[in-house]
Amino acid sequence: MAKRFVIYLLAVLILVTAVMSFQQSRRVKSLLPHLPAPIAREKALVTPAGQGPEGLIAGKICDVLNISNDFMYWAEPGDLEGHNTLILALGFSKQGLYSMHKTEEEEMERVKTLVMAANKKDIPVILLHLGGQDRRGAANDSLARMIAPYLDYIIVTQDGEGDKFFTGLATKYQKPITVVSGVKTANVPLNSAFR
Repeated sequence: MAKRFVIYLLAVLILVTAVMSFQQSRRVKSLLPHLPAPIAREKALVTPAGQGPEGLIAGKICDVLNISNDFMYWAEPGDLEGHNTLILALGFSKQGLYSMHKTEEEEMERVKTLVMAANKKDIPVILLHLGGQDRRGAANDSLARMIAPYLDYIIVTQDGEGDKFFTGLATKYQKPITVVSGVKTANVPLNSAFR
């Protein structure tokens, strides 16, 4: 009787360990400190997705990392010519949209069309969300949901990931994601995408 109990206990322990290992392996596939191998090639096209200041920050990070890039506020599919990677910096700004004389709907359509064109040309798409929770909002989340299936890599700041929104998208669509402590630490995972 005692021998049977020990065997039963061992079987349960092995089963629990196997289930936990499986869950851990699924999580590790998407949540990474950086990419294990490059997915992107220079020259990158950097554009804001929402016309917020994050686009300029993403361009500056590329400059600091010596990643050859062009920054365009209103990049369209034709602008992908001569570029091998698309970097989107997510962050809607009413002021930014106003200065471009565009609406949220027009911006969402532009980004969706751009991402679809990049996908059609096998150009990797990297999404950066460099703002905190206050830079999220319905428009940002809606756009992220819309383009998530076509992304190749997601980099998000910890402050903007309190609700695990981006991790959920990455898990759902099996996309690699890196959560960084802040804007200054986004350079390591972005660099890993190219080198």
